[in-house]
Amino acid sequence: MMSNVWLAALGRHAAAVIIGALVGALYGRPLAGIFIAILGLLIWHLFNLFQLERWMETGNLSEMPAGNGVWARVFARAKYLDQRSSANRKKFRRLVKELRASTKAFPDGGILLNENREIVTYNKAARQLLQLKRKRDRGQRIDNFIRHPAFVAYLDESERGVQEALEIPAPIGGKWLSCRLMPYGPGQSLLFITDITHAKKLEAMRTDFVANASHELRSPLTVITGYLDAMGHDEECPEVWAAPISDMREQAQRMSRLVSDLLQLSQLESASPTPLDKTVDIAAMLTSSKKEILAHSQHTGDVELALSSNARLLGEEAEIQSVVSNLLSNAVRYSPDEGRIRISWDVDDSGGHLSVADAGIGISAEDIPRLTERFYRTDAGRARQQGGTGLGLAIVKYALKRHDADLEVISELGQGSRFICHFSPERISSQS
Repeated sequence: MMSNVWLAALGRHAAAVIIGALVGALYGRPLAGIFIAILGLLIWHLFNLFQLERWMETGNLSEMPAGNGVWARVFARAKYLDQRSSANRKKFRRLVKELRASTKAFPDGGILLNENREIVTYNKAARQLLQLKRKRDRGQRIDNFIRHPAFVAYLDESERGVQEALEIPAPIGGKWLSCRLMPYGPGQSLLFITDITHAKKLEAMRTDFVANASHELRSPLTVITGYLDAMGHDEECPEVWAAPISDMREQAQRMSRLVSDLLQLSQLESASPTPLDKTVDIAAMLTSSKKEILAHSQHTGDVELALSSNARLLGEEAEIQSVVSNLLSNAVRYSPDEGRIRISWDVDDSGGHLSVADAGIGISAEDIPRLTERFYRTDAGRARQQGGTGLGLAIVKYALKRHDADLEVISELGQGSRFICHFSPERISSQS
């Protein structure tokens, strides 16, 4: 419904046209009078438009014309919108200042990127980590500063929803960075950068220490084991020493297994991905592993082997054998003697899937994320009694990482467990 202001404006315009017609009729030219009246109205409107346009250029409220008629309403509305916009701008600037002040205190770097991966803004920590220059580097693509191939691939994967953190060497300064990309508003993303150099150095020191200590322990353990074996087979050894010697031999063997696992884990942690020039016959390996389980004194139950593919795997046979052995060892250790174990190998469009399932005690939901931690045990007492070192699944994790694979664990308490190794399609060879 038309407002009173516009009704009044139409009335005034109609009155002006009628008056123009009457004045023109006095001179015998009514159409000329109407034309002059309309021309006058047009000039008046153009003058007000000129005033509005001039004010929009200056933006000075003191120069806002008062106007009359319908233009008074237009000018008043424009003045109100300008005042509200000005208040919103001040509020926005204040919020931006508060945000910048708070982000300056962040120890981690934060970089706001647009949909083209161009830098919109960043905090002080990001500037120091990447040596950014405010005027020069804003608007530049982030992969112009972090050119590591893994980071470029990470940006592409993040567009498909992958948001896990990525650890890469810093482009300058010899540091290590942890990068994580998060969605941030329409068409934007926020890149968090954390300096993990200290943690990396500590991890390297730990790995070196474990590797060196394990290597140094091998020689004395070999000597101790040798003497214990000799004493255990010595017929002149007093019978009273038989039990202690047997216990010492068992513990020496357990320590030897632990040292071997530590050395293997250290090698896997520091190694790069395996090349694609060797093939592993998974079907033959699993068939052989099944026979070993059936011959295991601890297991008297059924072992089912399901091979839906003869496809081979590209990688290191010894490391894949270690994965299979550790998974099967866990299945035997945590299953009842008569429990059923199922081993399977299948290949589809998403890659290869090696699975080991048992009908054992199961794993609680809170324990599953920590299974691949070194020395983590869901049932420490039972694992130690059965000779576990606590490193098996950690070895599995890093061996799979070397083969671009992931470990999935599906389990519930009392319902058994299923460990699935997912290999990428690039690791699957159709050669048989």
